[in-house]
Amino acid sequence: MWNDSLRIGVDKIDEQHKTLFLKVGHLIDDIIDTGEYQKEKIISTILFLKEYAVTHFADEEAYQISINDKNYLKHKKMHENFVATVLRHEKKMVESDFAYKDVSKFAGTLLAWLTYHVSDVDQKIGKATADDIDDSENYADIICDCFCDMISNITNINKDAIVKVDEHDEVFNDSITIKHSFTHIIKGYVVFYYSFSFINKLIYGLIDTPHEENEIGSFEENFLLQISTMAVENVYRRLYVDEYEVDEAEISVIPNDEKAKTIPQKIVAFDTELGIVEVGFSVT
Repeated sequence: MWNDSLRIGVDKIDEQHKTLFLKVGHLIDDIIDTGEYQKEKIISTILFLKEYAVTHFADEEAYQISINDKNYLKHKKMHENFVATVLRHEKKMVESDFAYKDVSKFAGTLLAWLTYHVSDVDQKIGKATADDIDDSENYADIICDCFCDMISNITNINKDAIVKVDEHDEVFNDSITIKHSFTHIIKGYVVFYYSFSFINKLIYGLIDTPHEENEIGSFEENFLLQISTMAVENVYRRLYVDEYEVDEAEISVIPNDEKAKTIPQKIVAFDTELGIVEVGFSVT
């Protein structure tokens, strides 16, 4: 999971990131490769993440303060949200006595947050970046651009290589869909359509694990939910909105013969090099 392109150039922080990738990678290996895990190991991972939040996040934030990083407060907020997410998953796992579904959801969340945060957010530490505020009212373009940013960052695919296509032969039968409603500035919703082929190439390419197609469960669904949610959060950031809550999204499998009933006003298809992803939206 770790590669040197994820380095930010601060040795202490880079080593901490490598340790985190290693720990999360071992957890995912247990859940995905064998389908088996020990409750004690999950508890150990949670304790590690809590300690990591205290030490690594403090070190990272202290470094940001030392270099007068203008994104310090936003970065700190993301750290706080991650801690809250870990605690929320811990509560659910304890209540279910660490049922496989809840543990796999936790693993999917960790993989999505880790790959995005280190590959995108942390890469901006100490670097001059143009303000990504957008005063455009072409919300469809903003949504698509934020989604392409997300895919490019977590996969290391050049964003210019992610292109719109008018026609494609990707099969979306029984595809996974994530639907988010917009409640601030934008009114409406966005739907991300992920084919099984794309899902497998994306997720199992990240963890370098071969996997049979069409075996999609809580781990994969929660990973897709997290990256979709982070794309939507970036839409809000582009629109000046600092304080917002992203409503819990809907995850569903829509059979091909039912898809026509769910088509939003507009759908844009993107060739991502891993396969086609469709982004549909009805926004005003």
